Amino acid sequence: MNAVSEADLLRRFGFYKGALYVRELSLCVVSDVHIGLAETLYREGLHFPLHEEETLLERFEAILDRFEPAVFVLDGDIFHAFDRVSRGVRETFSAILATLRAGCEVVLVRGSHDAMLPSVAGGTVERYDRGGYTVVHGDQAVDGHGTLIIGHDHPAIEIDLARFPCFLYGEGVVRGRDLVVLPAANPLSPGVTINYARSRDFLSPILRRVDASALQPVVEVDGEAVVLPPLAGIRRFA
Repeated sequence: MNAVSEADLLRRFGFYKGALYVRELSLCVVSDVHIGLAETLYREGLHFPLHEEETLLERFEAILDRFEPAVFVLDGDIFHAFDRVSRGVRETFSAILATLRAGCEVVLVRGSHDAMLPSVAGGTVERYDRGGYTVVHGDQAVDGHGTLIIGHDHPAIEIDLARFPCFLYGEGVVRGRDLVVLPAANPLSPGVTINYARSRDFLSPILRRVDASALQPVVEVDGEAVVLPPLAGIRRFA
């Protein structure tokens, strides 16, 4: 099984704090922000401050400083709750939008959690196509696409008993097109371990149709991206 070299992949993309940067398009994509996850955890009994808004704003500001994108896409599951948007969630969302819009165009792609998003934001889309790339959340199959950028599955990988949110890259794995899967942008999301995942284990119908063993994880270590071998090789030596 051929693996894409770290140098080749990093010439094409930047990976930082859960954000994917497509260098040739000056396009940044973040998925699964899940604004309001802290509120849900609080209602479930986790009664200590989680500082969700401050953490998310710091993360977005760092991403903007690193990449200075022309376009920033929030790729679905922007909100956590399906059926309500509290005042606190609205305020956090407004603060994030203000931060992003101060420096670039912002695109809002709807995800499976975002039933309330159009009524709050307006101007949302189901997919974003630009320059041979297609950004969708990943909860539905998609036809007629370029290189696919999706979220939805919150991938993470375990290394030496530690868990790291990770990107997944697959060269030509979807009808001959490349695929990039993004981790959850909200650091309160623990992620779903993919070390031994098979295609059928993923939530996304897109991922269920690819050879999971061919996917290469990308993790961030001290602010720099590290490209790992395909999952097939990781399983062989685990």
